Amino acid sequence: MSAQTYGILLASFSRHSHQSSFVPLFQRHPQTRIVAVADEPDIDDRLDQTNRQWAERLGVPYITGFDRALELEDVDIVSIGHEIERRTDLICRAAAAGKHLWIDKFLGASLQECDTVVETVERAGVRAIVPSYVYGELVRRAEFAFGSGQLGEDLLGVHVDLLFAKGWPRPIPEQERSTPFLPAGRWKFDDIKRELLTVGAYGVGLIQRLCGKTVQVHAQADAYFFSEHARHAAEDFATLTLVDDAGRLCTLCAGRNGVATHSSGGMARAWLIGSQATAAVEAKRPGVDAFLRATIIDSDYRPAADDPMQWHGGSQSVSTPVSDDTAGLSRGLDDFVRALDEDAAPAFTVRHARDNMRTLLAGYRSIVEQAPVGVEDALRRTT
Repeated sequence: MSAQTYGILLASFSRHSHQSSFVPLFQRHPQTRIVAVADEPDIDDRLDQTNRQWAERLGVPYITGFDRALELEDVDIVSIGHEIERRTDLICRAAAAGKHLWIDKFLGASLQECDTVVETVERAGVRAIVPSYVYGELVRRAEFAFGSGQLGEDLLGVHVDLLFAKGWPRPIPEQERSTPFLPAGRWKFDDIKRELLTVGAYGVGLIQRLCGKTVQVHAQADAYFFSEHARHAAEDFATLTLVDDAGRLCTLCAGRNGVATHSSGGMARAWLIGSQATAAVEAKRPGVDAFLRATIIDSDYRPAADDPMQWHGGSQSVSTPVSDDTAGLSRGLDDFVRALDEDAAPAFTVRHARDNMRTLLAGYRSIVEQAPVGVEDALRRTT
């Protein structure tokens, strides 16, 4: 009996999404095929043109009007790539139409929107995956290290360093700094992404996988590598200290710190503190760096003119990667297809993604208040 093939609708190529990175993934998998690109009629001209160019490149129709696209009989999966502010609406409409969902990183712009997604997806009975957080090399290696038993029976704490060596930092004149720190809720800018949200989510995903429910957060930010972020008073780097419901202490550093700061395009490392031993886990390379200085200083780090903050390009790396799928997206797609074939849940669902956002939003509240916060209390005060 031949395996079922699933048709995929690409919902937007927003510049804030990873939709373009998903295309080769869907093209390579034997059980998925791209059938159309779609977006709403009220998008800006630049996005409309980008969508049309991708549809032409892929040889599939471009459909103006998301609901019209959902009526296509050969659409089984919708890949959500719109800005975070529009995702909840698109996700819920797709779920109500009986379509399964591949969701790029975030369910929505607030915890209330995330709750709406969870309720709608579960009521509709469709399968949905947020593939960004637990399928990558760092989580796999961390799970293997703890699962081996060599660290002891109990995990006492975790530290995660996730830094993207992207962007061109420079000294920031005082007049280019805005104060006070921008609270959660404003995510979309033409020139920046908020990096606690977009990079910190990976570290939170690893901690979710290994530890319990986060009950307290102490976060710090408001120190900048990039003038673009300083002008908005929106973080390019942040640190979080988390306490889970078993009393474990977990910490993470996350953000972007500029090109040429790391030979593998950015640190991806976790320290696991067990009851009998401690392990350092690296996602991109061995634990010892060895490279020629000239290899670093003679490389061309200039970003592409149409992608100055390198949102759609990988971090500059002069080292040999340890895996051709460091982010784990191919593994995520394999797990999603398995879930569809078996009518089962994938490893990272919308409910997990909701809890990830819950921790991050508490972190933003902690930064604003400059103090540790209880997660549930912080979220009540935010709403």
